[in-house]
Amino acid sequence: MKIYISASWKNRLLVRKLAEVLRLNNHEVFDFTDPNCRKTHETPPEMFPEQFDPSQHIYRQYINREEWRAVVNENREAIKWAELIILLLPCGIDATADWALGVGMGKRTIIVGHPHKGERSEVHLWADAMLDSIDDIVPWLQSNINRE
Repeated sequence: MKIYISASWKNRLLVRKLAEVLRLNNHEVFDFTDPNCRKTHETPPEMFPEQFDPSQHIYRQYINREEWRAVVNENREAIKWAELIILLLPCGIDATADWALGVGMGKRTIIVGHPHKGERSEVHLWADAMLDSIDDIVPWLQSNINRE
């Protein structure tokens, strides 16, 4: 199965671990943290430490960086390629948007983990499954995907 992992850069070690486990179970994985998966240069948040501030920036100018545009387009193509989108929580708006794009494209999706205290998103109910831990993913795939 072709799998896209959507997550926060803060969870990059967990993303890499999950990608390795999925590959050991014969799945193809787009891991945004792995330079070998990307055609574009990776753009972790620490590369762009200046946070958006409406008192200093015009948003459309601030966000319009060629490197961000390239990454967004590559992610969209990887989501088109994928058969399953995995969203790892907690995460930010970008990871959730990638997952939601997959939902809109009719992809199967699962959500793993929990948001930060006090956060929730009812649209998570769109997921085909909600799992507590990355350890639950392979068994879920074996019982829900592999027998189809």
